[in-house]
Amino acid sequence: MKPKYRNLFFFVGIALLVLMLFSLDMSWGEIWSNMCRAGYWLPVNIALWAGIYLMNAASWYVILRDDRRVNISFPYIYRLTVSGYVLNYVTPLGLLGGEPYRIMELAPCVGRAKAASSVILYSMMHVFSHFWFWLLGVVLFVVMYPVDPGLGILLMVIAAVSLLVIYFFMKGYRRGLVVKTFRLLSHVPYVNRWSARFYEKNAE
Repeated sequence: MKPKYRNLFFFVGIALLVLMLFSLDMSWGEIWSNMCRAGYWLPVNIALWAGIYLMNAASWYVILRDDRRVNISFPYIYRLTVSGYVLNYVTPLGLLGGEPYRIMELAPCVGRAKAASSVILYSMMHVFSHFWFWLLGVVLFVVMYPVDPGLGILLMVIAAVSLLVIYFFMKGYRRGLVVKTFRLLSHVPYVNRWSARFYEKNAE
């Protein structure tokens, strides 16, 4: 990433952090009191998220090293993983800051195409894992707690939606989700010509 873009991201992040701190409804005394009340759970929570980001970085690293020709360090990927999520959290709609930032940072190391494809595939796998998480949550809830008819219907809907999305994700991964998407777009008015040109240009 060019230094000017990196500096821009840095100053935007500082500005948003300052804005967040001064727009809080709590006083500094209340914040400190809550931190003290958290006790040892505060460092435990930080360590937990550090481990979660470690697993996220490891999965992205595996995607990047699929051809074994990418020479990039794991600590660098971990840094991009954490900073990318920070940008996502401060972006109002989410996924509008972290993903482009990761691509821009990674592009000089592995090329723009490899950087974009790895970030997109990682993001898709991240979404995919959420549906497995929700499906497992439904199973655990049914096993551990009594379920009344109303709650049972809700859990069935969640499980059905999760299974449906998992099915389409797995089918898309095996047959090419992006290819399927652009083939579908080629039949949509107003975007069909653009999608056909984009697909032909970037087919490789």
